Amino acid sequence: MENPKFINSLRLIDIPSDQDFKSSLEIKKSIKNSNFNLKFDKKTKNIFKQDNKGRLKKKKVDIIDSDQNQYNIFKKKNKSKPIVNTQDDLNNIVEGSIKSNKQKKKEKLKHKLNINLDINDNDKSVIIDSPLSIEELSIKLQIPPAEIITGLFLQGISVTVNQIVDIPTAIQVAQKYNFTVLNKKHQLELSQLDKLQQVHSVTGVNRAPIITILGHVDHGKTSLLDAIRNTDCVSKEIGGITQSISAYQVNYLCDSQNKKLIFIDTPGHEAFASMRLRCTQMTDIIILIVAADDGLQPQTIEAIDYIVSKKLPYIVAINKIDKIDVNLSIVREQLADYNILSTDWGGEIEFVEISALKKINIDILLKAVSNLAESINLTTDPMQLAQGIILEAYLDKTKGTVVNTIILNGTLKIGDIIVSDNSYGRVKKIVNNVGDDLLMAEPSSILQVLGFYSVPQTGKYFHVVQSEKEAKKLITQTISSNIIESTKNLLNSNLQLDNKANSKNLNLIIKADTQGTIDAVINSFIQIPQGKIKLNILTSNLGVVSSTDLDLACNTQALIIAFNINVTTNILNAAEKLNVHLCQFVLIYDLIDYVKNYMLDLIDPEYDQLLIGQAKVQTTFFVNKGTVAGCIVKSGKLKKNALINVYREDQLIYKGIISSLKRLKDDVNEVSIGNECGIMCKDYNLWQPQDLIEVYEFYQKPKVL
Repeated sequence: MENPKFINSLRLIDIPSDQDFKSSLEIKKSIKNSNFNLKFDKKTKNIFKQDNKGRLKKKKVDIIDSDQNQYNIFKKKNKSKPIVNTQDDLNNIVEGSIKSNKQKKKEKLKHKLNINLDINDNDKSVIIDSPLSIEELSIKLQIPPAEIITGLFLQGISVTVNQIVDIPTAIQVAQKYNFTVLNKKHQLELSQLDKLQQVHSVTGVNRAPIITILGHVDHGKTSLLDAIRNTDCVSKEIGGITQSISAYQVNYLCDSQNKKLIFIDTPGHEAFASMRLRCTQMTDIIILIVAADDGLQPQTIEAIDYIVSKKLPYIVAINKIDKIDVNLSIVREQLADYNILSTDWGGEIEFVEISALKKINIDILLKAVSNLAESINLTTDPMQLAQGIILEAYLDKTKGTVVNTIILNGTLKIGDIIVSDNSYGRVKKIVNNVGDDLLMAEPSSILQVLGFYSVPQTGKYFHVVQSEKEAKKLITQTISSNIIESTKNLLNSNLQLDNKANSKNLNLIIKADTQGTIDAVINSFIQIPQGKIKLNILTSNLGVVSSTDLDLACNTQALIIAFNINVTTNILNAAEKLNVHLCQFVLIYDLIDYVKNYMLDLIDPEYDQLLIGQAKVQTTFFVNKGTVAGCIVKSGKLKKNALINVYREDQLIYKGIISSLKRLKDDVNEVSIGNECGIMCKDYNLWQPQDLIEVYEFYQKPKVL
């Protein structure tokens, strides 16, 4: 072919299927002798000009001789789609139209949603398992967004195409169009990221146990760790309570052998329930600590539920036995109510009575932990790629993303590609629990890892993969949203069907030091009743408060909450100029109380009536201003400007306000029981003797959420 571009662009030649291509010269002659009256458009003429000038680049063309009578197929090199040249569309030179960027974005969104989409043409079923935007819902249901928006508007819900709707609203829309909403969640190909690989007995070696201390707040969890480690962390903690997950390595000499134990200290406050749940997912052994002078408390019972549901091996430590007048049998009886019996009571659970403050029986407790660890036979394979769990993650101004982890299996090295849920990175630095830089880390190591490109979700497992390409492939398949985003969407979507038009919102911008802290803060907000004031979280990010946050808060009248982070003087001054409320907190107690009080201030005051006295009309007389009722106070007192109800023969005939109150000839504000007085109301003159007057006073009801 001398001019493949010309042949490929024009659909001009109708050659019978039994005729073979012999040479380009014959093709030229056949075109020359044909009766076609050709009209070329501007683009085709340009092709001829370029060909005549010799500036047309040669391209190889594969010519396929088809047995069919209707068309010939010309396929260009490096093109996956064949171009079908037929006789019917001689005037069309370009076969496909160029897609706009908007169309490409829509197709990309459709492809992304197809992972979650499960629609059957016969039964029209769809999966809705998370909050989603109107546009995403329209793609799922194949319904125009305008139609969905109109339908919601008629129900009193005003939304835009990009606005997030909650799950109940999305389900109602789907059911309106006769879709069956399925409750099951789509199974991801990344399910292996939520569990660890099995360790083969041939290559497996023993590893140190991971021990989590659970119990109620102020029952001595951190004090116990101090006693084990010979440190004093309690005095350093703000408010005397733990507000984050901390991991420590302890070397214990047991039977002339040096054994390594990994201890995890957990927050006991109710706001940190998600942190405690994460600890139960990674732990091997639980130490359930109960204060001898306090017994079982809500977080103790919560810990027992975790232990029973996960079937975790555990030891009970009864703390504070050094206190006077403690009855240990009461604690044992309370635990027995939950089927936790000590070995000396015929049960299977080891009970150790300790005093973390006086360091009594600490060695007995460690011995019991070591024996229990040997009985459950914990193994790991150092030859495998590293696997572990993320304890905490935060953003540091100088270091970037910092991740505190524990390696559960395999060996982690500098340069490894590490993946966790929808985050990945290349390991740049590994720091052990004593602050030393490492080139590689063995199993059961507490590490600080630098290298993640974004802050990963705490509580998730991490895995090392072979290449960055594999990491990106895993992340593109990850469609499950994390806990902070799901919760944020839940709070952020105030589109409940039973919302009142006059309900108020409190917009919040949360800034914190770690992702676990954000978890705890949002979890605390969920527990606050929101019947009258809705909490609307606009953003929840790690790091310092920026000018962007101030602008957002100024435009949305939002409250900025800075938890466990420092705020610069420039930001504080800028917030004051913009009249933005920026509050700093270091204790979860103070934060919850402040937000509750702030919500109470937004509630309109409500008043109630209180009966303060009764009077009976004795006589009536007329003055220039109106009719005066001469009364005697039967009970309580009468007050000027108080609300009155006038009854005649047990029928309510008037409700009004006392405008004038006189005792003898003097104007008074109050008349007590047994005294006579004169009452006059501006808009009522129909007094009659024997009328009963009930006097009420308004008082403001206590505000409740």
